[in-house]
Amino acid sequence: MKNIKYSLITFCVLCFSVINIHAQKKPNVLLIMVDDMNDWVGAFGGHPQAITPNMDALAKKSTVFQQAYCSAALCNPSRTSMLTGYQPYKTGVYGNNEVFRQMKGFENTVTLPQYFEQNGYKTAAAGKIFHSPRGTSKEPKEGSDPGSFQQEHKGGLGVQYPEKEDRFQHGLNFKRAGVKGSKTRSFDWAGVDIADEKTHDWKSADYAVKFLEQKHDKPFFLACGIFRPHLPLYAPKKYFDLFDEKNIQLPKVLQNDLEDTGKIGQNWAGSKLHAEILRNNKWRSVVRAYLANLAYADACVGHLLNNLDKSEYKENTIIVLMGDHGWHLGEKEHWSKQTLWEEATKTPLIVFDPSKGKNGISMRTVSLIDVYPTLIDLCGLPKKKDLDGNSFSHLVANPKADWNHSAITTKGEGNYTLRSEDYRYIVYSDGFEELYNHKKDPMEWDNIAKDKSNKNILDRFRKELKSLVK
Repeated sequence: MKNIKYSLITFCVLCFSVINIHAQKKPNVLLIMVDDMNDWVGAFGGHPQAITPNMDALAKKSTVFQQAYCSAALCNPSRTSMLTGYQPYKTGVYGNNEVFRQMKGFENTVTLPQYFEQNGYKTAAAGKIFHSPRGTSKEPKEGSDPGSFQQEHKGGLGVQYPEKEDRFQHGLNFKRAGVKGSKTRSFDWAGVDIADEKTHDWKSADYAVKFLEQKHDKPFFLACGIFRPHLPLYAPKKYFDLFDEKNIQLPKVLQNDLEDTGKIGQNWAGSKLHAEILRNNKWRSVVRAYLANLAYADACVGHLLNNLDKSEYKENTIIVLMGDHGWHLGEKEHWSKQTLWEEATKTPLIVFDPSKGKNGISMRTVSLIDVYPTLIDLCGLPKKKDLDGNSFSHLVANPKADWNHSAITTKGEGNYTLRSEDYRYIVYSDGFEELYNHKKDPMEWDNIAKDKSNKNILDRFRKELKSLVK
């Protein structure tokens, strides 16, 4: 009897040990979000002069999604949709002031990091992951979604501002241009005499580095947000020095490109600012500043990735690197995000899975809202069936596998775009439609929606949109 008792105890101990070892083998997750990062990252070929060696090195060993799109081309709705798993037209979060937990029916939403915590993960964040809207109540100036992470370093916004006398030295007369709003306070650029280690973004990356240096008894979900290249385009001066302004290559544009677009889209474009930039001959200067800020953001990412490689978690950590949306730098006479065209909706997405992933390029049109269900699958967690996105975990293993979903992006109520591998379809709340053939027209210069030969293509998009937005 005693032997049986001891055998049962031994068996139970062994079972517990096996379960514990199995739990420890669950992959960790490192999520890196870079604010306002368009496809100018070297690995994505958006600009030939981009200097992003760290993100490029990650891309070489990862699955690179060349056609990844946001759910909304604005910080709060994009991040909210990705981190909740629900589309903007479901939550009603269209702008930067809404708080999803104040929206009816979404008060108790289980966010992506919370779902991982519920399934045995330790969660931590540094920098900007969630947007920090004001909402209808007084929200903290810094912070994100209270309770989504077990520990969090709030961080500052990018790089410290230069001295007051060194700001707005670029001759942009906003009053004469008729430009109002936040751009008059933030549309500036300058190299700052400051060491990387003293900047806010670097400190966010370093917080994540220190987290990786610690021992963890659970798998972890670690998120790190890099604020640059978000406006204002201030970065350490050494990154500006990497680029010779007179040799900067400008984006390809078409004169009068807005003539065949909708009135709503034209209003969003805000071409008065573009005219002012041209009048002041500042186009190359702003492009140089964006490239400099992108190079600085890449250095912050590199600080984190290089230290992950030195850590004990190197072999068991899934890495997801993304922007939250794109950014126009003169294309369609626009200087910002917040449109439904390619430059605003497209953003880099790189996924490295050390166990199941395959390095390669996928041309499937995935959405950032698909990241939530994808990470659930890659980490072997129970499926969450109420999410709006679709798992592309099979594309991480086989970048050329089948995928039958267009990527939908929303801007405000009633304005949508669907992106397939070959076409972009846009419909505005006033009913105006745009259609672009990306195989022939990658810059979206020729709206072919009125061409009768494209009726079947339009009908397919209309039907797909109706099935999504019910």
